Formats: sequence, C-alpha cells, structure tokens
Amino acid sequence: MMDPMDDGDQPQGDFDGSGNASWGEADWSGYLQRNDLEVGRFLAYYNEVKNLPDRLDISARRMGWENADWAPGDGPEEVNDDEDEGPDLPYCIHQHPVYVVARALSLQLTQSFRRLNVDAGAQLTALEATNIMHSFWDGQHQMIMAINATDTGDLPLALVHMKRALGAINYSIGLTAGLPAGVRLSSAEAAHDLEATLFDLREVCLRVMADCRWDGKKK
Repeated sequence: MMDPMDDGDQPQGDFDGSGNASWGEADWSGYLQRNDLEVGRFLAYYNEVKNLPDRLDISARRMGWENADWAPGDGPEEVNDDEDEGPDLPYCIHQHPVYVVARALSLQLTQSFRRLNVDAGAQLTALEATNIMHSFWDGQHQMIMAINATDTGDLPLALVHMKRALGAINYSIGLTAGLPAGVRLSSAEAAHDLEATLFDLREVCLRVMADCRWDGKKK
C-alpha cells in the first residue's frame, strides 16, 4: 500500500502558478486591500454615471481598460507592473477587469437590497430576503469561477460557469420583479438600482460568453 505522503501523490513537473513564494501574509493582505480599493474605484465611477445607458463602458474607460481587457484568458504577460509596487507583483484573477466588475456590482446589489429591505420593513419576509440574497451570491460565485477558468485556458468550463451565472442572475431578476408593489414603491430608487445592476451583470456575462466562444473558434 502506498504511503499517503509518497511522491506519487504529489503534483509532477514545474509549478506554473501565479503566486509569489517570497510573499508572506502581510504582503498578500496589502495586495487584497489594494484590490478592494480598485473595486471601490470602479463602483464610484459606476455610480457617477449609473443613469447613462453605456455606464459599463464609461466606467471601464475611466479605469483605463481597453475593450480587449474584457476578453477571457488574459495572462500575466498582459499585466503591467505598477512602479510603486515593484517588479515582483504577482498576477491573480483579482486583477482581471471582469473580477473587479463582478465584485463591484455584487456590492452594489447588496447595498441596494439593504436599502430596500430597511425601507420596506415588515413587508418583505425573511424567506424572500434569503432567496434574493442567495441568488445574488450564486451569480457572483459562478462569475468568479468562470474568470478562474479563463485564466487556466479552459474556455468550455468558463462558458458553463457563465451560463450558470446567467441563470442565477435571471432568477434574481425574476425574484426582484415579483416583489410586492408596496415593497418596490417604499424604496423606488433602490428597486431601480437593483434592476439596472442585475441587467448590467447579465450584460457582462453575455460579453464574456461571446468572447469565450470567439476565442474557442480561433484555437
């Protein structure tokens, strides 16, 4: 019987990960804090132009992203190191524009739903609130898994995850549209923000799916 710690159970070949072996907990903590600032920066731009029909593209341009940055499979070679952070800055999916957008818009959904829930008071049941928040979480989770799959070059898997994300988002749209009229009227702005943000997340999913199919045909 093979020893559980035998070399046969260990990955073979050179590790081709995106991490930096010299980084410690404090380095990664700072890295994630900077990423949180990037998510917040996108969200600030998005809210400034949220009433415009092309708010996604305007916000992306303000972040300094080109159209190609939305495409799947951008690897470390496409990442420009920031002068302040030195040449050893690792590449992670946290830097991918779609990750930043998915996180930012998911935060927008949560904030908008909290406003609506507070304003609605007892009109919204705990079960309704739980179902809606879970559908938000599922959409974000599936999008992040899809981004991870594009970075490993598995575009069919990315497509499957994005289809699941699309299903979760469509389910969220149905749940929020089915809220009682009194709930929606009690916080009209929050209800409008919820709907607009869900449709923007849906648009991001459709764009990534189209790019995955296009890149898949070229390979």
